Amino acid sequence: MKKWLFPFALITTLAACSASNESKQQANDTYQNSDDALPAFMPLATGGVNLPKQDTTYQLPQIKVKKAQHIDIRPPENPLAIIQNSIAQFDGERALIAYPEDKQQVYSLVQVQRLLKEQGIEYKLDGNKIITDWTTTGRSDDIGKTQIRYEIEQVSSGGYSALFISVLQMKRDDVIFTPNIVDKQRYSSDRLNQLVGELNSAYQKQVQSLSNTNLAPIQSSFATDSNGREALVLAAPFNQAWAKLGQVLPQLEFSIKDEVAGRGSRELRYSPAGAKSWWWPFGSSETSTGLGKGTYFMQLSALGKQSAVVMTDEDGKALSGAQAQAVYQALQNVLAR
Repeated sequence: MKKWLFPFALITTLAACSASNESKQQANDTYQNSDDALPAFMPLATGGVNLPKQDTTYQLPQIKVKKAQHIDIRPPENPLAIIQNSIAQFDGERALIAYPEDKQQVYSLVQVQRLLKEQGIEYKLDGNKIITDWTTTGRSDDIGKTQIRYEIEQVSSGGYSALFISVLQMKRDDVIFTPNIVDKQRYSSDRLNQLVGELNSAYQKQVQSLSNTNLAPIQSSFATDSNGREALVLAAPFNQAWAKLGQVLPQLEFSIKDEVAGRGSRELRYSPAGAKSWWWPFGSSETSTGLGKGTYFMQLSALGKQSAVVMTDEDGKALSGAQAQAVYQALQNVLAR
């Protein structure tokens, strides 16, 4: 009798520790299980007594409901093209999504780094690749404590950019193992879908925040930056100052030709409406203090809770003297409105 107790206990333990997680991958709730036959009861014998009929006022209607199949609640095992005009796929090793370059401000390696810092995920930057430290998968169908080291890469070519995510290493309950192709597809695709969704959510939140603050007046003052250039210091953080400057620059006859928010730079084209001096916001180009038509650049830098803007000409030379005073004075006036 004692000889088979140990094997039986061992088999029971192994069954309880099975690696199958199918029960976590389907929504088998009480509605799905309601197809089970309900118990039926025979009425009691009346013994010749006429019992009153039951009132049907509050009786529930007997409706036959067609039950659906079990619902798979696992995240998709393929990357989703959830960026407009994008293409997503799994190439056997990596999950990737390719999108137009004009969306790099939202979906870029710089934004990914900011997101990882906010989530407290350690990483190291190797060129155009990010290698994360061990982090959880965020999936509810994992067995044990599953952790992964990811590699995130950005590639640009032919007017398109692409984000690649691959699984470098996996471990479960501190035991490192080599993931198979199914694990690579499932976890890299899931992380890519999650990452793109979080980047989009953060961008929408930032846009909403800027729309609520970019109309507020900003006080400013003249100063000299660390390179000895004349600058205008704004009493506003970078995001608010960036949005406000984009709003007021056209009022001073500056048209924005190109901009890179991540670097705080804008390419401007200055072309006043007329040749008379009273049409020109900064004086006629024929005078020594006037600002002539042409290409100029604006550089905005963050200074803690403040920011500083420097205007340069086409050759990268900072404006100085009367020109700088005129431009910064005009900016100071329109920013304070």
